[in-house]
Amino acid sequence: MSNDSSQKRCALEIRQGRPVFVFNGQPISQAIASDPVVWIKPLAHSKPEMWIERCRLFRESGVHNYSINPVHWTTDGRNNRFWVGEGQYITPDPNDAEYGIEKQAAALLEIDPDARLWVRFGDTVPPAWVAANPDEIQRNYSGEERPWFSPQPSLASEKGLADLCTFVQHFLRFCEAQPWAERLFLYSYCPGGEGIPNLNVSGMVFDTCPAMQRAYRDYLMRAYGEEASLRQAWGDPEVSFETLRVPTDAEWRADLAQVEHWPRPDQLTRYRDYFHLMRGLFLRWYRGIIGATQETIQGVVPFGIDMCKQHMLGWQHNLFFSGIGPVAEFLDVFSAGGSIDVGELLDDPGLDLLWTPADYTARSVGYGWEAEGMNDSMLLRGKTLIIENDSRTFSPTGGEHTTQGAFDTVEEVRAGLLRNAAWCLTRAGMDEWGLGGGSYFDNPLVQEHGIVPCTRLLDLAPSIPHRETEHAIAMIVDDTAPWLEDGTSGYENLACIWQRVLGLSHCGIPYRIYLLSDLEKENMPAYGAYYFPNLFEMNEQRLELLQRQVLADGRLAIFGPATGISSGKELSAEWATRLLGVEMEMVPDKQALRRVILQGPHPIAQALPASLTYGEGLGYGPILIPAKGAVESAGAQRLGWATGYWQVNRPGLFVNNRGTHKVAWTSALPMPAGLLRELARWGGCHVWCEEDDVVYASDTVAAIHTVKAGPRRLALPTARPVWDLLSGEKLGESLSAIDLELATPETRVFYFGEEWPG
Repeated sequence: MSNDSSQKRCALEIRQGRPVFVFNGQPISQAIASDPVVWIKPLAHSKPEMWIERCRLFRESGVHNYSINPVHWTTDGRNNRFWVGEGQYITPDPNDAEYGIEKQAAALLEIDPDARLWVRFGDTVPPAWVAANPDEIQRNYSGEERPWFSPQPSLASEKGLADLCTFVQHFLRFCEAQPWAERLFLYSYCPGGEGIPNLNVSGMVFDTCPAMQRAYRDYLMRAYGEEASLRQAWGDPEVSFETLRVPTDAEWRADLAQVEHWPRPDQLTRYRDYFHLMRGLFLRWYRGIIGATQETIQGVVPFGIDMCKQHMLGWQHNLFFSGIGPVAEFLDVFSAGGSIDVGELLDDPGLDLLWTPADYTARSVGYGWEAEGMNDSMLLRGKTLIIENDSRTFSPTGGEHTTQGAFDTVEEVRAGLLRNAAWCLTRAGMDEWGLGGGSYFDNPLVQEHGIVPCTRLLDLAPSIPHRETEHAIAMIVDDTAPWLEDGTSGYENLACIWQRVLGLSHCGIPYRIYLLSDLEKENMPAYGAYYFPNLFEMNEQRLELLQRQVLADGRLAIFGPATGISSGKELSAEWATRLLGVEMEMVPDKQALRRVILQGPHPIAQALPASLTYGEGLGYGPILIPAKGAVESAGAQRLGWATGYWQVNRPGLFVNNRGTHKVAWTSALPMPAGLLRELARWGGCHVWCEEDDVVYASDTVAAIHTVKAGPRRLALPTARPVWDLLSGEKLGESLSAIDLELATPETRVFYFGEEWPG
């Protein structure tokens, strides 16, 4: 991405620390309405007249940025208007679809002459191409299908990628040739599966189509060179390059019974080889899409993709959306789909932004709101992220007002949508009011109490400086960690997703999320505290990185249960001992349910409820635990006792002040919000709020979101001028705290600056 906007219709620039769309030389509002439902043929509310009225409501609320979509379903039943078959890329008749992209653009410009347009497109492959190329389509050995996902080329299919890129370029050339091209400010690509292959998101692991069989064999021949090396690595004297094939889900499931969650490096090798292959194919695929796009549009507007949701490791898709298993044994879709170690892909200069939904795990008022994608990692690169703010409301159109997390009242609509806008302001990200299966914003009360106040904030956003605060907890995700696990998602679900939802979001301290590889960046900010959920592998290089970027200046690092369990070559407690300064012991061939009960005189334990117990009923091993008496002999302090299995009676939570830095280690997750707050306070972190409310904050903006009425104090790290961003009132010239009386639910947002922004 280049910040030179002289030759661009629209550029993504960093102004005063905040990513801003600069359209024809002027920064534009971050209020965006995105209604793709017009092309979803089966939905009752996809009618053009209903779509026009929904867009008109947003215009009346002050919005001028809208999405348009290449309607796929045509009057004669085709699913792609621009790619109709093998080698057939056409310029469609504007009347061949009920409301194609051409008519959408014209309607929006009639409704709003100041409209700016964002083109969203995907990877819908025409049935004729699928029929002509059966060997190139993702295939599971069982033949199981998920009807809500369309056929998709295998990541191994060179032909599939080439033909898809041809479609992308054909479609983009069409858009750039239209009279409304001068109004376009953004292109984004949304593949089926949202950055993970459809087959994997559907709950199946291995793609066994012929294209993948060839790629797997070629990869192994390159990796091992000789059959003798392959046989030794796999522990299989019979395997040969001629007979090897992609594993099946059933074989993997059978072998899982023979290993622990963190298998030895010599176990499950044939599956790990497949996962390594998939990572290379994933990078090739998305680099191909990025390259084809930029070759066509030449950077005239920004470009983004829905992918790279690394802090969602442990995402159990089928369990959440359909209530079907296998619960903690659900596959790790990131390893299976190749979305691993993506830092170098985020660096690609042709990728300006990520565009992802918000995390569906917890969206109700009272919870924190978070993108599925890596917002902070993108900001580190001078890029941005747009969240699909498809918050469900009481508006019944489409029948999704009963969906989990829907806002049921006007008060919930206002508090929930303002919470989401506050995320954008404090994290320097963006969002868009998007529609999925229903129409969530077509009620006048939703517009009045939700969209209008948020639009005012997002209109101000380009004028509000963003300065990072050190008074936050950074969650550092190692997105190579799944390669050291058995391929299931249970541990990561607790450590990455639920620890964020239940703990980080409610500890009274703002948080950030980065990749472990981001620590290598020279502009990586410093924070008061760090949480490492899945730092399983340790070596000299990683230790040196941590010592340089984290373990210094009195900072706190919080480590999870399996920290340092692997050197990459063997499992042991050696690296955990070095990192924590407490002798650790590994108990092999044992798995335990993990819980910790707090006890003892330490101020952290004394500040929390008596007998506070945390953890989850998920068994995993091998077990890392402090050696007998090691916590005391190291001068560390025990805060809690592990409840695991009968033969181990050891500390399950301790802290250790190592002089240059402090560490905390827990044998169970997720940690409750109050415990995180007290750990961070002990580590020297500023606590913004003593309640378990949601606090979002940078050095220039702070917000509090609550579902508990009553008095609150939002404590500021230093005295500063404070403005109420919702009322416009200046509350004081030099405030060190903001005292509030809050309703339930409610969101308040504040700006710290000498003058009103804008």
